[in-house]
Amino acid sequence: MANMNKKERPELLRRMWDLGREMSTQTVFLHQAIAQSAGLNATDTKCVDLILRNESGRVTAGWLSQQSGLTTGAITHILDRLEKRRYIRRIRDTEDRRRVFIVVNHASLKPLEPKFEAIGKAYMAMLEQFSDAELQLICNYLEKTSEVSKQELSKYTGSKS
Repeated sequence: MANMNKKERPELLRRMWDLGREMSTQTVFLHQAIAQSAGLNATDTKCVDLILRNESGRVTAGWLSQQSGLTTGAITHILDRLEKRRYIRRIRDTEDRRRVFIVVNHASLKPLEPKFEAIGKAYMAMLEQFSDAELQLICNYLEKTSEVSKQELSKYTGSKS
C-alpha cells in the first residue's frame, strides 16, 4: 500500500464515503426508474433478481424474506404484485403441499431485458479502461462492501444472509 501523508488519507476516505453514497443513491434511482417503466418498484425487481440468481431458480417466500431483510408480510405483498403482473408463479411442492416455491416467468422479463442489457454494456465499456490488477482490486472492494452491507442488514433484521 502506498504511503500517504496524514492529511491526504482522511480526505481520500471522505471522498470514498461521498462517492459510495452518490453511487448508492444513483443506483436506487436507476433501478426505480426501470422498475416503474414496468409498473413495479425497485424492491420488486430486486426480489426477481434474487430468485434469478438462486441456483435452483426457485425459492420460498421465507428464503426471500431472509435474503432481503423484509418481513414475510412485505414479501407476500411483493409476490402478490409480481404474480398479478405475471412476473412470477407460485408452484406447490409436490412432496410437501404446505411449501410453495416461487419461480420467475422469464417471458415476462423480455420488456426489461434491453434496459438492463444497456446498463450492463455501459458498465462493461467503462471497465475496459482498467488493468486486470485494477479490476481485481475493484472486485475485492465490492466483495468486501457487499459483505459489510449484509452484516449491517442482519443487525436490523436479525437474519443471517
